[in-house]
Amino acid sequence: MNPKIEEKIAQMRCENRPVKQIAKKLGVNRDDIEAVIKKWISYTDNYLKELVKNRKVKNPKADPGLIINMTSNVEELLKNDDVLDYIALHMSDYHDRLMDCIRYKIYAYLKQKNK
Repeated sequence: MNPKIEEKIAQMRCENRPVKQIAKKLGVNRDDIEAVIKKWISYTDNYLKELVKNRKVKNPKADPGLIINMTSNVEELLKNDDVLDYIALHMSDYHDRLMDCIRYKIYAYLKQKNK
């Protein structure tokens, strides 16, 4: 998929938009959007598991939405306790919009780092 479209999908997930709405707005097939999100999941799963392995969640009600949308530096994001707690708690929820947003940012970061 076109990286610009992928970026738009991620941005809309960060804005808490459902796949159906994204598909309609971008004129992209829902299945294609789901495939892109699945790609992010498979690319980031092991990294995230390592990141939060043995983590004791401090704030089970963590809502890092604002932090995630304001911070573009992924390394900075991954030092934030609320973000890490959220990842630890929601990593296995593959329909969580904020997790999709986090995954995309990490996906883009890892892709860049592995160049």
